[in-house]
Amino acid sequence: MKPIHLAPILLIVSLMLSSCNLPGSATQSPGAASTAAAETVQAVLTSAATPASTQPATQVVTTEPATPTPTPTPACDDSATHTAWDRDGAPYDVKAVNTALAPDKPFVMSWTLQNTGSCTWDSAYHMSYESGTSMTDSDVFPILQAGQTLAPGETVTVDVEMTAPPEAGDYEAFWQLQKDQDPPLISFGLKIKVGSASSGSLAHPDGLTYSYDCTTGVVNVSLSWVDAANGEDGYRIYRDGTKVAELGSGSTSYKETAPASGTYVYKVAAFDTSGESSAQVTVDTANCK
Repeated sequence: MKPIHLAPILLIVSLMLSSCNLPGSATQSPGAASTAAAETVQAVLTSAATPASTQPATQVVTTEPATPTPTPTPACDDSATHTAWDRDGAPYDVKAVNTALAPDKPFVMSWTLQNTGSCTWDSAYHMSYESGTSMTDSDVFPILQAGQTLAPGETVTVDVEMTAPPEAGDYEAFWQLQKDQDPPLISFGLKIKVGSASSGSLAHPDGLTYSYDCTTGVVNVSLSWVDAANGEDGYRIYRDGTKVAELGSGSTSYKETAPASGTYVYKVAAFDTSGESSAQVTVDTANCK
């Protein structure tokens, strides 16, 4: 059996005991020493589990290209004016307004409209009755047919057939040009007078003159006048009291071959349901042989 050397062991124990009482050493309770040792072990384990240096993960973000916002098309400027306004082919002026129509007399109002804006017109544009006395079967009249267009600066004439009211009096109607249900581009106040059936309200032809020619061996007589009636049903031509012709509304001339050379009295009469209004001239062709 080998001898046990106690000297080294005793030296180590002695050193350990002496170290606990070295000057400057903090006095710890046995429990505190155990706790410190445990915390040290935990700190080492935690340090070992955490990498010494970690780089933040790089996140790849994919972005879709932005869709460009469409630029709105600027609205066009829509405007209009009228360049002519007629009734039965004659200017609709103060004289026309004050010339009475016969009861139930058909007539045609015509508006020449100009596109003064930057919009191109199509069949969505129309003339429409707004208020007053309605004298048409329909309240809406397109100014263009489907597929037609009217460029800025161009004009179009719109004819609207109307009928005078059956009773005598003064009447008014309001019409307007508009696109669909948009505010009107231009408005019109239409006024007419209706005379009684016996009023004799027609104006007679103005400036009735004649000319003749007999160089071809026959006597040709030509009459001309100014249509002042503006509302007549037509004109009747009389030679020496006998009706020789009946012309349409708005007529301003007549030509015929006379029976022979001589003197004739020609009468030109505007007429409607109220009667006639006439002018006459004496034609002398006695020098024709």
